[in-house]
Amino acid sequence: MKRNFQFDSFSVVRWGDRFIDLHNAYDLKSFGTDLKGNEVRLGFIRNEYAIDPDKLPSKVTLACTGKVRVAFNNLGEIAAPLNNEGIEIAYFDEGCDWLSFLDEDTARSQEPLGLHISFINGFALRIFCDEATLATQ
Repeated sequence: MKRNFQFDSFSVVRWGDRFIDLHNAYDLKSFGTDLKGNEVRLGFIRNEYAIDPDKLPSKVTLACTGKVRVAFNNLGEIAAPLNNEGIEIAYFDEGCDWLSFLDEDTARSQEPLGLHISFINGFALRIFCDEATLATQ
């Protein structure tokens, strides 16, 4: 999976010389696919818990493209709204069960299959893709 970012730790995205804490400083605002199912987008918005909010982008988007597939651990765990649930994001590979994911060092030594996203309530999803791209506003 090609990507224009790395995880400094779970949910902390390192993008160039910037660090973006998706767990503490952002809420999930949107999750969806395009009509053809060729892209998945996760939209985040900076919340009131952000430290030095003026130094952080107000919005962050993760776009997953190329041979996209999405898997869920248990659709019955979906709670609304998910943006109030703590979120963890990292990579996963074939050996990861639904309760685990890869850190950056492990991901660097092998090619991760995609992104693993889990919520406090137990809901988790995996996005298989060829490329993951971070963009900010």
